[in-house]
Amino acid sequence: MADSSTKRIGIKTQQWTKDAAARRSAMLQKQRQARRDLDLHARRLAAGSHADGATTEDEGSDDGAQPMELSRHSKKKTREERVKARRERFAQQLLVPEWMVDVPAELNGKGSELGAGWYVEPRPEGKRCLVVTSGGQTIARIPAGSVLKKFPSALPGGSHKTNGAGDTYCILDCIFHEHDSTFYVLDVMCWKGYLLYNCTTEFRFYWMRDKLSEGTAGTVSRANPYRFLTLPCYECDAEGVQAAHSTQFPFLKDGLLFYLKGAHYDLGLTPLVLVWKDAVTSRFHVFTEKPAIVLRLNEEGVFTTLEGIPLFETDESFRTLHELSEGDLAKLEYDDQVIDQNKAPRLNGMRFVQRCSPQRALADSWTKIQFQYNARIGGVQINDILQVSAASADTLSPGSRCLMSLVRTV
Repeated sequence: MADSSTKRIGIKTQQWTKDAAARRSAMLQKQRQARRDLDLHARRLAAGSHADGATTEDEGSDDGAQPMELSRHSKKKTREERVKARRERFAQQLLVPEWMVDVPAELNGKGSELGAGWYVEPRPEGKRCLVVTSGGQTIARIPAGSVLKKFPSALPGGSHKTNGAGDTYCILDCIFHEHDSTFYVLDVMCWKGYLLYNCTTEFRFYWMRDKLSEGTAGTVSRANPYRFLTLPCYECDAEGVQAAHSTQFPFLKDGLLFYLKGAHYDLGLTPLVLVWKDAVTSRFHVFTEKPAIVLRLNEEGVFTTLEGIPLFETDESFRTLHELSEGDLAKLEYDDQVIDQNKAPRLNGMRFVQRCSPQRALADSWTKIQFQYNARIGGVQINDILQVSAASADTLSPGSRCLMSLVRTV
């Protein structure tokens, strides 16, 4: 716990767009105007260049003239910096969904024009991972960058048998379900060298199911020790949401995922994919008894959310006491949350608890903080989602139809 004599200052937060629909609309507009060329990014990721994103332990040190204690301290610090650099690099390779703090009005697009509405999928319990195949091997990494599994697979480029000529590599967003040794594929960003980042969810999901059904990646064998399976995907009408929520699947559920059909695969936090949980769909509906969050320490000594919203300021003595440096993640507790008159998020009664493990990849987003806090007093319920999903696309408000129109032009 923090030293009571250490000064901790509550700071004014930045402007925050409270309206989730406005965030989704802004993201779609940005997606429409700036289609990123991710070809070089994907090639480097597949090739594994600078895999750990840091130098070796001996770089930057003197030529052995240091005292032993100083040398040990230097090596420890270098290792920490290398782990932190690797985490910073790989944590940015996956899409991070916002949490559903309100229900999108345009949820149900069934029967409407191409690209309108959302999909819903059950989210398996397990370890989120980035799976990359290249050069005849398959490597699965957790978001912090550590290798989870290294093995041959039936995916293109994943073994010597499937390693074709040229750009034969795949990049997949998966959850590894330990109970049945299965990689459940959430999304596909690259398949056999073909980039899918800038394709719509609707196309990526079609491509993913079509390609995975063609080969033997879904069957365990000596050449493919782990299965790669897609998840049941439903339209976001009342029937589909109910099926995703109540159906028993061959894996433990950890909530539901909602995907806007017209969205691209955006690296980092996005309001175009949402995660939602309740006591029926997750054992981890509410993470802790007391409201607790994970924040990142920035270069100014301020703990911020994943979006960069500043919530907790520290001084040098506080950082020295807790051995904190830029980029560290830490757990903090708080009493309650408010949105002030300037529409800026603020948490009251914040208390430092501890530094996080290096295996923790990201700070919490503000929507996750909101969702976890609201879940204690109700929050968004399944009946709220079912009520909105029961409405057809033809009965949506003009604002929602406008958002769908924007989706179709992306």
